[in-house]
Amino acid sequence: MFEKNMEYIDNLALKRRLSRISIEQSRAGISYCITPSNDYILLKDDVPSDDLNNPRETIREMLKQNIKNEMHSNDIIITFGIGLGYLLDEVFNTYPSRIFVYEPDVNFLHFVLNNVDISQHLASGRVYITNDLDELLVKLNSSFITKDKVEIVYLQNYAVSHNRDLLLLTQKVYDTCKSKMVDVNTITKFSKRWLGNTIINLAAINKSNIYKLSDLESKFAGQTALIAGAGPSLNDNIEHIQANRNNFIIFCVNKALKYLLQNGIIPDFVVCLDASNMKNTVGDVGSQLERINCIMDIRTDFALTYMSFNKIFINFSNTDFLMGKLAKFNNDIKFYESGGSATILALISAIKLGFSRIVLAGLDLAFKDNILYANGEVMNRISPEQIIVDTVKKNLVKIKSVNGGIVYTRDDYEVYIHHIESILRELNYKEVYNLSAFGAYIEGVRAVRFEDLNLWGNSSSAPILAAEPFRFELKDFMKDEFYHINSIIALLSKGVFSPALVSSIVRSVLIYQYMQADILNVLQRNFDPALAEDFVEKTKLAIKTVVELLQKYKLI
Repeated sequence: MFEKNMEYIDNLALKRRLSRISIEQSRAGISYCITPSNDYILLKDDVPSDDLNNPRETIREMLKQNIKNEMHSNDIIITFGIGLGYLLDEVFNTYPSRIFVYEPDVNFLHFVLNNVDISQHLASGRVYITNDLDELLVKLNSSFITKDKVEIVYLQNYAVSHNRDLLLLTQKVYDTCKSKMVDVNTITKFSKRWLGNTIINLAAINKSNIYKLSDLESKFAGQTALIAGAGPSLNDNIEHIQANRNNFIIFCVNKALKYLLQNGIIPDFVVCLDASNMKNTVGDVGSQLERINCIMDIRTDFALTYMSFNKIFINFSNTDFLMGKLAKFNNDIKFYESGGSATILALISAIKLGFSRIVLAGLDLAFKDNILYANGEVMNRISPEQIIVDTVKKNLVKIKSVNGGIVYTRDDYEVYIHHIESILRELNYKEVYNLSAFGAYIEGVRAVRFEDLNLWGNSSSAPILAAEPFRFELKDFMKDEFYHINSIIALLSKGVFSPALVSSIVRSVLIYQYMQADILNVLQRNFDPALAEDFVEKTKLAIKTVVELLQKYKLI
């Protein structure tokens, strides 16, 4: 039975863990009983996993209470606990959705797989199974599209005995879906601009002196980085920073640059991630740029590559699928964790560059007396739960503050908070200190007063940034791209609107980058024929636009 189930488990890491468990180990503490409904149930250390009277009927009632919406094949149902498989079987036969089975007790899971045949469920391709919450979240993140529904269902007895696990699962799933929705909204808004920036920045790299951020990896061991965000606590600490300037290598986000310069502080690095409008925050500070280094993503506003920085360092994000393909033709590209904001890119950069300690100033991710930024800009609050930022409505939510109280933040800032926490966990970095006296609580970050920082022995003379300019090899990459573009053209000539056309577009990273929002729309509407004519025209426009851009910047 075990081998039959193992054959169809689509999770190699789980299969390795299960293979290391003996039958004797998985049997420990296991017993069973027969219920009045004549069903078997398992007990672990005398705690039943299913209902003691009628487990199948109890599961049906729980599903009716918890799943109120119609579920489709693209939706996801997460089952908490496996028991003897009754919950999995009921969900599998009642709903067409994808199923993620989360059983935290790997020994219990091993026992069930030795005694219950769920191979048909696993072989369907609809069922993913794990005992590891992080694995489940990674799978969810890669599978979830913004309009998909996600439901969590559970074995009721198991939910009582493992309530902390269930609460953690619920919170983490919510955070992951919310973060993914922000990511998808960002993709929808910026995918075309990112492509344009990437193409123009590739051209700039191949004719200018531009450097890879990874060339600085581990070059700053033993030093302290100060990351200056644009929040109000930067103003609260500006005099301390002025007086102790030589104790830090200073990274600042682009929105904080002018404020620092106005206060006589020239940062070592300005970190930029926005896809446009960099001239407004960085471009008019005069010759002082010549003393500042820029860290930017390959997708950041191309205007930066025309500015007179001391040096420009390019970051490559591990979520950038276009650069992922280009890296197959350029072996020296190194990818770092995805940023999402200039502050997070600054944090990742400081960790990767080897700093022993990181101090945050102006990273409040919350509001103080309705003030948005260190320069005193006041929020435009249109209701108790909404503000307008740069003409865009942002929702406000309440979160825990550094001093244990409650503070307001933007809903997208809440996502950034969880992202920072996950970055620190993933990179196992523990020496982060936040000077904000009122801002958001961030797990893994210690709130301190500036006076309590031990800066003795720190020194940060202007860094010597030893690196060599780099170039991309584009010939073979472009050859491969145009093979796929020609395949798209061939399908268009036949008037095809089908999964085959979308699949062909996805193989060309240039066209896919341009059309991400359109493809998401088609997938969410399950290839609605009403979209056919418009989608075909958009595909033709995408090919025309991309080819003209490549020609304009002499990349083909």
